[in-house]
Amino acid sequence: MKKLLWTISLALLASSTWLLPARAATPTDYVRSILEKVMAIQNDPALADQARARAIHQIIGQSFDFPMMAKDSLGDTYGGLSSGQQQEFTRTFSFLFQDSYTRLVLNFLKKENIQYGQERLQGDKAQVDTAIVRTNERIPVTYLLHRASQGWVLHDVIVDGVSILQNYRTQFAQVIRTKSFDFLLKKMADQRRAVQ
Repeated sequence: MKKLLWTISLALLASSTWLLPARAATPTDYVRSILEKVMAIQNDPALADQARARAIHQIIGQSFDFPMMAKDSLGDTYGGLSSGQQQEFTRTFSFLFQDSYTRLVLNFLKKENIQYGQERLQGDKAQVDTAIVRTNERIPVTYLLHRASQGWVLHDVIVDGVSILQNYRTQFAQVIRTKSFDFLLKKMADQRRAVQ
């Protein structure tokens, strides 16, 4: 019985660690490791759609700095919130971002050719330029990263010149300005419940 439990534990450990982006020496290595894992999941015929979505969702959850992104997406409003509001917003934002980005990856990134361009470093921040290349189409995708205690981590993606984080920031600011933060949080919580 102990041997069976040990074998199951090892199998679970192995299946969960292949999802983690490897500690990378450079920001480009980090981005490449994430994209290679996502593409492997996308092209694995043994995975059902739900399993594929869960695996990609998990990789996204481990690859982005959600507390930083949540704070940046609210701008000055974030500092005026209670710690409970900040935590609730961060949890809700994290889930919705992972869900949205998972759907984007599932629908958009399958067997495309990824070209890696320039890597720019400035202190603890980095930018990695890539392009998704299809027949008669080239879509520039830039990944913004910063160095954290565990290594490089993503905090924004710019697709064809449009920053995902800036898009959130603009939408959130408009809702807060015309309604309120509480209205925004309730709307986000409703959206989260709808997709869970």
